[in-house]
Amino acid sequence: MSKNLVIVESPAKAKTINKYLGSDYTVMASIGHIKDLPMKDLSVDVDNNFEPHYNVVLDTKRRNKKKVVSDLKNAAIR
Repeated sequence: MSKNLVIVESPAKAKTINKYLGSDYTVMASIGHIKDLPMKDLSVDVDNNFEPHYNVVLDTKRRNKKKVVSDLKNAAIR
């Protein structure tokens, strides 16, 4: 049986929420914002029902956002 995935922003919140939800859930932290609208473009496709275009937030010295997004995607696929 596959587990349900819950994504929260903070690792501390993930740990606390995991205690309440139990073993049927996997709780992961995104460690802050991972996606944002681009600053240079319109950010939405006006011809396609105003669908937003998101970019992964730039990596910081302490956090590799692309790896976090990859880990979250892999957990969602399982």
